[in-house]
Amino acid sequence: MAGIAAGTITGLGAASAATGQPSTAGFGWEVTNLDNNGADVYFQVRNEIALNYVHIDTAFMITSPPASPGFAEVLCRAAVSHGAPKFVHGDPGAAFVSQQSVSFGEVQIYNPNHLDVGADGFVLQDVFYHVILKTWVPTDGTASATSRHVSATPLLTVQAGDYLVFHMNHAGVPGDAEMQVVLGYTLS
Repeated sequence: MAGIAAGTITGLGAASAATGQPSTAGFGWEVTNLDNNGADVYFQVRNEIALNYVHIDTAFMITSPPASPGFAEVLCRAAVSHGAPKFVHGDPGAAFVSQQSVSFGEVQIYNPNHLDVGADGFVLQDVFYHVILKTWVPTDGTASATSRHVSATPLLTVQAGDYLVFHMNHAGVPGDAEMQVVLGYTLS
């Protein structure tokens, strides 16, 4: 079972993996016309796996120069959802609901200068990728694309029936974003 909130998802063909043998799988997706909104893709894990590593490339580019200069940013997140993912309905950013970690207390903010501060209210459980792409966009659009490559070793056990959820949401100058993912795993 796969889902997509917007954009296009394309996958690589996969052969069956043998229990205990390291395997890889990958997919890519792109969201076009990001304009203070977002999308998610998710898929069910059919067998219990150990998620050993991930390689994720994300990129953002504007699609036309803006009328006035400003920032463009894309928040990218990936996590395990125990059971079908839940989404924040009515949120144009299409955020998915991550579980609160029972291993940590509430997030506290020390703000003696009374700055505007936004933060997750709690530590999120089983998040294995959390990146922001941010770039300044001048009116001529010069040098305003941004990208990032992340390699991580989450070493998470993912149960059969859990889902992997990938999210991108945007603020600022509109454009397109793309994410390419390689998962290294072992069937348990």
